[in-house]
Amino acid sequence: MAFVPAIETEEAPGNRPVAPHAVNSLPGTRNPLPEPLHIIALALQSTDAAKQQFPDYRLTRLISARLELDDADIAQLAIVFGSSLLRPVRGMARPFDYHLRYVIGHYGLETLFRDDGHAPYHHAIRPTGYDFHRDDVIPTGMEQWRADYRSMSNERQMMAASIIWLYRAGKDNVWLRRVPCTWHAADAIACMRRTSALEDWVRLFALYPGW
Repeated sequence: MAFVPAIETEEAPGNRPVAPHAVNSLPGTRNPLPEPLHIIALALQSTDAAKQQFPDYRLTRLISARLELDDADIAQLAIVFGSSLLRPVRGMARPFDYHLRYVIGHYGLETLFRDDGHAPYHHAIRPTGYDFHRDDVIPTGMEQWRADYRSMSNERQMMAASIIWLYRAGKDNVWLRRVPCTWHAADAIACMRRTSALEDWVRLFALYPGW
């Protein structure tokens, strides 16, 4: 798999915005926010408040809701996280493909995902441990996939699980069986924020065009 260096967006060097420590006031956006954006915005303000208002809202559900969001919704998400979220990558016509490969390389997920060349762009990237020609699990390969996944830190697991859910366009019971993946969305946002992974995660979420 060809991995890429850190993303360079079309802004002046040294002036790259970072995700704010508190949600913006969202001037000019629709009110109320769509539910997935509401929980993200609320979780940035208070994990406890987000869990109180959305007690059963898991990260799986948040990822699965991505296909329900339109361009206007994602523009609102960009207001929360700063204009760099959707800023084009210099010289890259397929920003999701570029960022997905960056995330896999940066977070050390190479044993979980590979580019098998069966299709162009991000469609070529598929999880390991599965025989796609026979449409069946490779027992030893899947055992290794889950062992590698379990050995990862929480934010790396969250990133890997999010990629699986994006790949599957929803819940998964093939790769993510008997492994940690039931985090509350607000807890996951707090964890990724604390470990400086949130900006990469939310960019993956925002750029996702379908698989």
